[in-house]
Amino acid sequence: MPRFGDVLGQDRVIARLRAAIARGRVHHAYLFTGAPGSGKRATALAFASALNCFVNPGEGCEDCEACSRIAAGIHPDVITLEREGAAQIVPIESIRTNVIARVGLPPHEARTRVFLIDEASAMQPAAANSLLKTLEEPPARTMFILGTTAPEQLLPTIRSRCQRIHFAPRAADVRAREAGDVAAAEKLAALADQVASFASSSGASGLGAAIALAARVTEGKGDAAAVLEQAAHRLHATARALASSDPARARTLADYGRRMLDTITALTLHNALGPLAIEALLAEAP
Repeated sequence: MPRFGDVLGQDRVIARLRAAIARGRVHHAYLFTGAPGSGKRATALAFASALNCFVNPGEGCEDCEACSRIAAGIHPDVITLEREGAAQIVPIESIRTNVIARVGLPPHEARTRVFLIDEASAMQPAAANSLLKTLEEPPARTMFILGTTAPEQLLPTIRSRCQRIHFAPRAADVRAREAGDVAAAEKLAALADQVASFASSSGASGLGAAIALAARVTEGKGDAAAVLEQAAHRLHATARALASSDPARARTLADYGRRMLDTITALTLHNALGPLAIEALLAEAP
C-alpha cells in the first residue's frame, strides 16, 4: 500500500480516478465522502502515489522511493492534516503552517503536491475560510483531497470548489482484508452470514444465537453482545415492516441495523470497548 489495486470494495471510485489520470483531467480539488471505513484515506494515498510514482505512473507501486515515502507518511509533498487536541479539530494554525505557507512554493520532488485533510468537517470556521481562496485558485501541480463523513457540515463554498466522489459503505470483512487481517476478515464474513440468517429466524432462539455469537467474536464483551442483540431485533422488525408493506419503516430499521453492526465491527477490530459509542447508538434507536 498504497496502490489503486490494493483498495478493495470501491471499484467504481478507483475506475473514475484512473480514467481522470489517463485523460489528463485530474481536478485540482476532490471531496471524498462516505462512512468511516469506506476507504477514503487509503484511496487518497493511492491517488497521490499514482500521480507521483516513478515505476508505475497512474497506478502506484510498492518499490519506488516516492511510493515508499507516501506509504510511510514522510513524503515532503504529500501533506496530511489531521484533527488535533482534546477538541479534535483542524485549527487555523495548521492550515496556515502546512498549506498557506507551502502552497506558493513548487513541490520539492513530486510531480503533484497533494494536501490531504483527513476529516474536513473538523476544520474550524476560520480554518475553512482561510482555505477558500487557495481552493479556488491553486497553483500548478497542486491538488487537495478533503475527506469527510459529514459533507453537509462543510461550508457550501468549500463543497462548490471540489469535485465530489462518494464512497459506498464496505462490508466489514472487506475492510479487515484490506488491513491485512485475514483471520479477522474470515471471522467477520462468517459473522455477517450468521447475522443474516437471524433475519429469517424468529423468536428467542435466533436472538439467543446472536448473543452467543457476539460473545465468541468479541471475547465476551457484554456491550458488543447487546448491540448485536439489538441489531438482530432490527432485522426482524425490518422483515415485518416489509411484510406489512411499509418500505419507509423497513429502510429506517435496516439503515440503523447496519450502523449498529458497523460500529461494533470497528470497535471489535480495534479491540476497544467504546461504551459511549454503544450508548449513543442505543439512544438513537428507531
